[in-house]
Amino acid sequence: MIHIFDGALGTMLQAGGLQPGACPELMNIEKPDIVRGIHEAYIRAGATIIETNTFGASTLKLAHYGLADRMAELNAAAVRIAKEAAGSHAKVAGSIGPTGRFIEPLGDLPFDEAYSVFFTQAKALAEAGADYLIIETCIDLQEMRAALLAAKDACALPVICQLSYSEDGRTVTGTDPQSAAVTLEAMGASIIGVNCSLGPEQLVPIVRTLAENCRVPISVLPNAGMPYLEDGETKFPMGPDDFGAWGQIGRAHV
Repeated sequence: MIHIFDGALGTMLQAGGLQPGACPELMNIEKPDIVRGIHEAYIRAGATIIETNTFGASTLKLAHYGLADRMAELNAAAVRIAKEAAGSHAKVAGSIGPTGRFIEPLGDLPFDEAYSVFFTQAKALAEAGADYLIIETCIDLQEMRAALLAAKDACALPVICQLSYSEDGRTVTGTDPQSAAVTLEAMGASIIGVNCSLGPEQLVPIVRTLAENCRVPISVLPNAGMPYLEDGETKFPMGPDDFGAWGQIGRAHV
């Protein structure tokens, strides 16, 4: 069975009134209709899995806005909004993004602290009724390990693990797709994949390598081509038709 994920949320929130420097997840409380409308638009476009507005809703990331004590509230509100929008038309994946810090010894974040941060968010998303957990846009396999361990300890939901890769086919910290696939499958990931950073053409060989090295389903959420800056604004070169064509082309290549 093939599922279709929704698209970018941050840019849609900006179009809906999110101000520069504001907390995206606070819109779950202050502007729920905007968030719900984005989910509904993606479902109308064909999405069968939508992600909650919780990419930065861990205590560590929310602390930047003085909102760490509202972590459970913001995650629960996000799941509720997504479930209302999804109805019987789509499933809801609770989004868990990276901490923004590197784990020791590469950085200053202790592994146990990272685990605790991921555990509390995963538990909040699961208790609120998410159908999946999706740990996404990680560039460090060690951080993904902490998140996956925490998610599996927090609940029994299927866990999707998506790393981001650079143009050299490795994560920023040097992990190749084969190592990621073998490690994450052995740790119990339900689905293994890749998201962000690259366009569909660049991700085809990475997806192929993942598929060749594990037996679990594969997910891929590419950018609309390689991003570029124009007048200080990030833009993407691919339109809907070009991007959509890769759904079938990519399948044939893999």
